[in-house]
Amino acid sequence: MKKIVPLIIMAFMLSNCSENDGGIDCALFDPGFPSLYVRLIDQNGDNLIGNGTIEPNEIILLKGLGFRYNPPNEFAVPDSDIRKFDNTIKLYIPNESTFQYIIKLSETDVVTLDISAQRKNIPCGLFYYIPTGILQNNTELQIEEVFTLEFIAEITI
Repeated sequence: MKKIVPLIIMAFMLSNCSENDGGIDCALFDPGFPSLYVRLIDQNGDNLIGNGTIEPNEIILLKGLGFRYNPPNEFAVPDSDIRKFDNTIKLYIPNESTFQYIIKLSETDVVTLDISAQRKNIPCGLFYYIPTGILQNNTELQIEEVFTLEFIAEITI
């Protein structure tokens, strides 16, 4: 009897894994999803939120899924890569291959971003979109993948 109980438990555990998902238990699968951050800079490369030129509380989203201000990380080492996300805006990525953000930064500054993304299928029938291109006034912006699925672009104001 002592040998049967572990065999039953093992059979139950194996039956919960789907062969189509590479043995992943979809009930426990918690994937990471991409994030897109934008840093607002001037012609000299200075962060406009960081130097106080743009107040994050005054930023208004005119079109887009949503955004969140990302304040400085007070616990990060000064020269670490995580510092690239200090004083940035995180844009939410919809499940679409093309989408637009229109962001009002001040009474005179409005930024329009046309973003393209590529669908990526992951196990358990899930998917997400990875940003592949950003146009600001028909000018292509560089997108840097700082960490896995963590992207950042600089917008010159």
